[in-house]
Amino acid sequence: MVMVLIVYYSWQGHTEKVARALAERVGGRLARIEPVSEVGTLRKAMMATFGIRAAIRPTETDLSGVNFLIVATPVWAQKAPPYVNEYLSRVTNASGKPFSVLVEMGNSGAEKVVAIVRKSLEAKGMRFVSSATTLESDVDAGRFDRTVEEFARTIVEAAAPAA
Repeated sequence: MVMVLIVYYSWQGHTEKVARALAERVGGRLARIEPVSEVGTLRKAMMATFGIRAAIRPTETDLSGVNFLIVATPVWAQKAPPYVNEYLSRVTNASGKPFSVLVEMGNSGAEKVVAIVRKSLEAKGMRFVSSATTLESDVDAGRFDRTVEEFARTIVEAAAPAA
């Protein structure tokens, strides 16, 4: 059985909502990236802008028992949140494993965030498969099912054992 891990950080619940919908479609297990402490919005944006990491509570970073990793993250100041940066720095036993990136955003920056996550995980020997983006307004309106369905298809196809 293929073990798909969906690791997500969600500040206001949008990314979590999309990650949960994706988990239902791919049969994945969810793991939340939780900050040790939250900082104010301005400080969060500054930390993201400069690629700073921030302390997170223990979560699944050892990918020994994982076959496929999905990182779900919002966009902050055109970058990945500091808590996602910290998670990426802690990932171990990942070499050769496939991954995808799910980005949830207000209006722009998805490409930059995908590039940040991709660079970090490829440096650990992981293999990029796909990415998808949802808009906060679409999540609020419940109009993200098609995007999640198409994204899930890329993951299921890539995660399927070779016949």
